[in-house]
Amino acid sequence: MTEGAAPRYRVRARQVRTRLARWLLRGFAPILSGWNVLHSETLDCIEQRRTFILLPFALVAGIIVYRIVGFEPASQYVAVGALLAVLLAVAMRSRAWALPLVAAAIGFAALPVHSALFGTAMLNTPKYGYYEMRLDSVVFDDGEAQRWLVSSISATDDRDDPGVRRARLAAPGGVAVQPGDVIESRVRFYPVPAPVLPGGYDAQFTGYFAGIGAYGSILGEPLVIPAKEGGVYRLIEHIRKAIADRILAVLKPNIGGIAMALINGDQSRVTEEDWATMALVGLAHVLSVSGLHLTLAAGTMYVTIRVIFSLVPEIGQRLPEKKIAAAGGIVIAIGYMLISGLQIPAIRSTIMLVLVFGAVIAGRQALTMRNVALAGLVLALMDPASVFRASYQLSFAAVVALIAAFELARHKREGSRKQRNRAVAMIVDVTMTSLVAGGATLMFTAFHFQQTAPFGVLGNLLATPLVSFVMMPSALFAMLLAPFGLEAPLLIVMGWSIEAMLWIAHLVGVLSGGFDPSPLLAPSALAVCLGALAWLAFYQSRMRLVGPVLAVPLIFLFCTEPSPDVLIADSTQAVAVRHEDGLSLLAGRLNTFATNVWSERYMEPVGPRHEDTGCDSTGCILTSSRGYSVTLALSPAVLAEDCSLADLVIARFPVPQACRAATTVIDSTDLSSGGVQALYWHPETETFTIRAAINDAGRPWRSVKDQ
Repeated sequence: MTEGAAPRYRVRARQVRTRLARWLLRGFAPILSGWNVLHSETLDCIEQRRTFILLPFALVAGIIVYRIVGFEPASQYVAVGALLAVLLAVAMRSRAWALPLVAAAIGFAALPVHSALFGTAMLNTPKYGYYEMRLDSVVFDDGEAQRWLVSSISATDDRDDPGVRRARLAAPGGVAVQPGDVIESRVRFYPVPAPVLPGGYDAQFTGYFAGIGAYGSILGEPLVIPAKEGGVYRLIEHIRKAIADRILAVLKPNIGGIAMALINGDQSRVTEEDWATMALVGLAHVLSVSGLHLTLAAGTMYVTIRVIFSLVPEIGQRLPEKKIAAAGGIVIAIGYMLISGLQIPAIRSTIMLVLVFGAVIAGRQALTMRNVALAGLVLALMDPASVFRASYQLSFAAVVALIAAFELARHKREGSRKQRNRAVAMIVDVTMTSLVAGGATLMFTAFHFQQTAPFGVLGNLLATPLVSFVMMPSALFAMLLAPFGLEAPLLIVMGWSIEAMLWIAHLVGVLSGGFDPSPLLAPSALAVCLGALAWLAFYQSRMRLVGPVLAVPLIFLFCTEPSPDVLIADSTQAVAVRHEDGLSLLAGRLNTFATNVWSERYMEPVGPRHEDTGCDSTGCILTSSRGYSVTLALSPAVLAEDCSLADLVIARFPVPQACRAATTVIDSTDLSSGGVQALYWHPETETFTIRAAINDAGRPWRSVKDQ
């Protein structure tokens, strides 16, 4: 090396380091800038006390933590933990984050408190006998069959006592009953079914917190002892039945069934064909009484009262027309909630509307995120188990997103004086409302219903004006005129609008060609959605959009799950194995409840036994095209051979530990404790991953299984 080479080398090294430093600074500058903006916006939101908006999210997070822990915390530990959280919140320097911490602690304790107040013993083994019970409500009646909720159950023979607070019974159609009636009948009670797949709908959890500890069937003709006249709930049910009778007297059965669903919340007469068609194009939400219906009904009354006042200016100048109209909206909302059967979505939406119209009466801004947060807090505390239901998640997500969009649009309108044509404005608003609500609920519908309805925007764009300006107003005024017997013309108009809506649904369905690319989401996707909604609600500027935008790749990268390779039912003989082009039965029957749910959840049909399956009197065997072999052992005599040859041994009896050491085993013990089993094959390691439908056997909604 020459004498001047070293200095030149050092100069070049410094130049490289300088360029590298500049390149890194340019790369990190946007990140640093974004962080500074986020920090500034966070401080600004804290100064405006928007941490109150985070309280329902923190409360829900605490409820979720309690639900997913694999054991039942002792009550004293729950109380001590809540107290420590409160003390920690008091000791925190930042008071802004103290309340969310307390809300999370309250959320963790909410389900145990609800359990102590409303929980029930869960039936473990079937019971049969002659019983006397009180009818609480008729939850389903399609003219051919009914489903009842009954309580105060007493058995003729004490040995037949199911020991539960309430039960859901299947009853024959045509039985004239009213809430409060005493029923005497032979009944077969059986345990509330466990989930039929991991992460699926859990009737035991839902039933426990609703006080429903058993299902059952009425055997023979029941004896009905009518209750004494009187009682608000009985009066409401009488009104609901009268409404249903008048609807069916005017409209065709399938159209009348949809009208009944819209007015009194009874979906039992909606045909499966109409339901499937509307679900495919994103219009199934119209069939369930929710915030949309209550808002349209109450809003129609609000506008009608204001129009009446505008026609008589002298009266309008003397009276607070806005407040009177808001009071009228509250009355309609409460009345609609009552005649729709006091369903949870209707109650939730009514509380929200009362808050909104109450703000109008108080002279305050109505559509605010704080009102949404307050409604979410009240509802989650009233029924903490409801946060796991699709209806709560869908309505809460839609309202949060719509209020956020309204706030962003309001800021934009305040900065612009441009006037739009009213017709164009309505089309744009309907389109944006559909896009915002559809986008906010997309992941929830994909998780719960395996439907994303990609053509839903078009369906809602065409149908929403019809629902908003014809269907619901005609339903409202039909019910207001019903006491005078003048409802028929308006019901006919409503029927025309329902037929038009079905035509739109069929048209969009044809255009979509059945296309519905729904992802298979894991429960963790819901946690990501909860965080994204909290972000969207908390921030005020365009920064609020960062959370939802980041949630999409996070969900698709980390919160999807594959379809299982083997599914084993616990209460039936069904065993489905993936082979060649899909799932096929190794044992059991098609079109059972379990196999139908499997098909819906994993979006593929479960086919009959594959021709490659070999069966004899001792069992069945199938070598899958994916490279594993499965045997169903019907006798312990074949275990020695099966355990040494098969990758998976399934048995409906206990299998010795030696077999478990040699291969993967699912036997009666696993099925009894874990319920339905889903197995996933890993070709690279030639092993199975096992997921059980029940992984919380020690919880109160499952405790009877271990007795």
